[in-house]
Amino acid sequence: MAKQGINTGTAPNDGTGDTLLAGTLKINGNFDDIYNVFGDGTNLISFVSYATTAGYSTNAGIASTSVYAENARYVSNDIDINTSGILTSSYADIGKITIQQPGAITDGPIEVGFAATMFRIRSDGMVGIGTSIPTSQLQVASFSDSRPALWAIAKSNGPSFRASDQDITPEKTFVVTKDSNIGIGTNVPSPNQRLDIRGNVTAEGVITLDGTTNFNSDITETVVNDFGDNITVSAAGTLTVDLSVGTVVVGGITTSVGTWDFTNVTALNSKATTATLVINAGIGYTYGDSVNINGGPIAGGVRWVGGNPPPASNGEDILTFSIIRDSSGLTRVYCSSSINIS
Repeated sequence: MAKQGINTGTAPNDGTGDTLLAGTLKINGNFDDIYNVFGDGTNLISFVSYATTAGYSTNAGIASTSVYAENARYVSNDIDINTSGILTSSYADIGKITIQQPGAITDGPIEVGFAATMFRIRSDGMVGIGTSIPTSQLQVASFSDSRPALWAIAKSNGPSFRASDQDITPEKTFVVTKDSNIGIGTNVPSPNQRLDIRGNVTAEGVITLDGTTNFNSDITETVVNDFGDNITVSAAGTLTVDLSVGTVVVGGITTSVGTWDFTNVTALNSKATTATLVINAGIGYTYGDSVNINGGPIAGGVRWVGGNPPPASNGEDILTFSIIRDSSGLTRVYCSSSINIS
């Protein structure tokens, strides 16, 4: 309701103003509005207190019953704003805003929202968005499957994201450009390159390259064992090659090999994997046809160049296995050999 003003007339006792009854009704109406907005209609809610302290006057504490002499203004406890925009003393539908003296609570001096969607600054300076318990200087947790936890939009030609030392040293920089190109070890990734890495790269697991791949330096493979080591062959005659450890295996054997067991081979269709074994075997040992890929037997076994497995020799035998999986998922294993190298 709008404020009701009392008509006092234009001159004393001229009979043009409000009657005593009309004036008091307006006064009561104005007070009713105040008590309805700042109370329950009958009583005012005591959320503002005033005090006079030495050196300060009318210090105000909101939602508090005490004041600090050293602070002219302070806020403690919770401030809640409900969907009607009314300041209340109970939690509202849209959450809460808490502002407290540093150190007053362990969680932090500033909180906005409920726990699942909260923005919180803790007293130790850690900031949480979407979490009420951040454990780093900035922790962002997504609270929606349809929204990303962090969405960075570049301004003009600047980067969307950059992490580096304080001097922005190129060798210590990770950057995402506005075109979504990524640079590691450089703050200016090469144009039209999705990934530009300056420095050495160690990768474990399967790396899949689609499209044209250009290598401007040597390509090396990881070698397992030393030439003087023995390669383990089980009592059943199975030699296992873990391709996640290396694709080149060297060493001697002290028994025949009946089954070649390759593990951690890519399970993607239309992919091929190569494994090379340099074996110092000895006359009298044999190489078998049976082959397993990731624990499963391959029908038809190894398809040897020449039709049959070569005999083991006194020298070094180099066996190169090509594991090929076509677009339908059918897998075949081929092997070429160079025998008795000395």
